[in-house]
Amino acid sequence: MKEVEFVIIGQGLAGTMLAFELLENGIDFKIVSSPLKSKASLVAAGMINPLVFKRLTKSWMVDTLLPEMQKRYREIEERLEQTFLFDKTILKPLSAQEAELWHERKGNPEFAAFIGEIGEKSAVEFISSAAAFACVNGSGYLNLGGFLNAAESYFRERNLILDADFLIEKAEANAHAYKVADFWAKKVVYCEGYHLNQNSLFDFVKLNPVKGEVLQIFAPDLSEDYILNKKVFVLPLGNHRFKVGSTYEWKDLSERTTELGKISILERLDQLITAKYTVEKQWSGVRPTVIDRRPVLGQHPEFSNIFVFNGLGTKGVMLAPYFAKTMLQFLNDSHYSLSDEINVQRFYKK
Repeated sequence: MKEVEFVIIGQGLAGTMLAFELLENGIDFKIVSSPLKSKASLVAAGMINPLVFKRLTKSWMVDTLLPEMQKRYREIEERLEQTFLFDKTILKPLSAQEAELWHERKGNPEFAAFIGEIGEKSAVEFISSAAAFACVNGSGYLNLGGFLNAAESYFRERNLILDADFLIEKAEANAHAYKVADFWAKKVVYCEGYHLNQNSLFDFVKLNPVKGEVLQIFAPDLSEDYILNKKVFVLPLGNHRFKVGSTYEWKDLSERTTELGKISILERLDQLITAKYTVEKQWSGVRPTVIDRRPVLGQHPEFSNIFVFNGLGTKGVMLAPYFAKTMLQFLNDSHYSLSDEINVQRFYKK
């Protein structure tokens, strides 16, 4: 029977980024990818937004996360010989009251890198009128579906993926090694997104998963130079196709699309653009958001060989590169301490 140092459970964004870190540091691992479990990352928009529009604040840790994100994805693009990361300015229509706050923030050096031009005229046609239009710099998107599929092919070529269902029961969690397919794994890292909700080992983690639906539209007259954002995002994919979303549903966590989700998105889209369009596709997925909106990293509080890297949520594209490196450092160095803000043990009470 063959032995491996780590198995990563899940090949979504968290599992994929951690796998690249292990690979580049010469650490032996396999990825366990269940054919029965979906990946919310495959349907996510992958949008990068350095601001939180609701109160117009900077996204958590953005000054640290954004440079690492740019550097890491570019490195992986070179490895995979494909491009997945696209810089694209967000254009946001503003009310008169919002415009005042945006002008105020623009004068603050803390926001200088992210708030660009604010004007009364839109930079694009076929957009509804507004008191002003603001540009957000440092924004863009990662083609998540393309990225994860290319990464999967890369790992499969190197025999690093096991197609299996794997779950450790509490009764066997103290084992020195765990049997996965025809391997024995010394350590297990769960990176299984919202499916962590069904994992009895981590039933103490306060996940707050939310279902999101998105559409793909064809709009030949709409500009592809910007991401539009006002109660809905309109993200250009090329060839006059746009990804449009999203919805937030906490009760129905099935992965089926709904007519109500579609109607909700289109109602908001029609308030934002005046261009003609046709709907081509609809997807849904469940995001692994956490109740305190922070990632979940670390070692199980009772079982020393079991770990978790999860909870990247809606800002996952920005969070994943930096925290994959953080997770690697934690796995590699027994003296390295995770901050209380991200440590899985913040949820644990005996």
